[in-house]
Amino acid sequence: MNNRKVFIPAVAIIAVIIAVIIFFIVRDDYNSQKYNGELYFFNDSATAIEAESREIKYKDNQDLAEEIIKALMKGPESGRHLRIIERNADLLSVSGVDTRSALVNFSGNFITGDSTKDILAVYAVVKSLCATDIIDSVKVVIEGKDLSTSDGSIIGYLSNQDINLPGDTYTSENREVTLYFPERGLGKLQREVRNIKVTDQQPIAQYIINELIKGSNNEELTSALSKDTVLLSVETSDNICFVNFKSSFLDKNSGAADKEKMVIFSIVDSLTELYNIERVQFLMDGKKVDMFGNINIGSMFGRDESLIAN
Repeated sequence: MNNRKVFIPAVAIIAVIIAVIIFFIVRDDYNSQKYNGELYFFNDSATAIEAESREIKYKDNQDLAEEIIKALMKGPESGRHLRIIERNADLLSVSGVDTRSALVNFSGNFITGDSTKDILAVYAVVKSLCATDIIDSVKVVIEGKDLSTSDGSIIGYLSNQDINLPGDTYTSENREVTLYFPERGLGKLQREVRNIKVTDQQPIAQYIINELIKGSNNEELTSALSKDTVLLSVETSDNICFVNFKSSFLDKNSGAADKEKMVIFSIVDSLTELYNIERVQFLMDGKKVDMFGNINIGSMFGRDESLIAN
């Protein structure tokens, strides 16, 4: 009789425990969303990246971004693809998802020493995250520090449109570009012709902006843009170049009206050297803004030859 009295409460306790477990399982499943998209890995010769369809469960946008990167780090499921991120690399952090401009921070083991493979790994991260509808641009850093190409150019924020996948090779070429920097004293803009290495992975307009941020090689000229200016993306359509900066651009580059004019037209006159660009529209975090200090930048800008020194 006593055994029966003990047995009944024990069964009740077990039932409650089972009910609680089922509740949490159902709740977690209810809170999970499913993302069906593409992740990018090396092809079978590690000379290009290719898409692989995946389903990923997630709870919110931040979780989705992190789960995509974790899936990349885990490796491909298809036998036609090779791992894109080193096995011993660690994901340190993912930030900026809420602003649609993700900053992905890896440990030093992300770097292989092969610059081509490292850049393709960056592109795989960018393409995989930008395939979602929550992220527009991505920058990859290593332990908080910028990544550079073999010629020393900083790899900034890249968008999906900036990366045109080649068939099976990674190609580059030397390209001559014309840049405009202010004379010291903010008199006029002076031409500076520069030979840079470019790839078919991002538009030449993006290289031009990055070169302007790096600054002039001429001691008689000064840099219009602050070196910590952050470029998010560059896209050209119908001869209009949409240049998208982090909103911190407004504070980092503002000042006197003459200085701000040099900032604007250093960019505009450099970009309109390209045959396919006639006007420039400035965006901050993907949106038009009215004022940059003393200058209204809500409208498009065309080339201003009057500011260029003879």
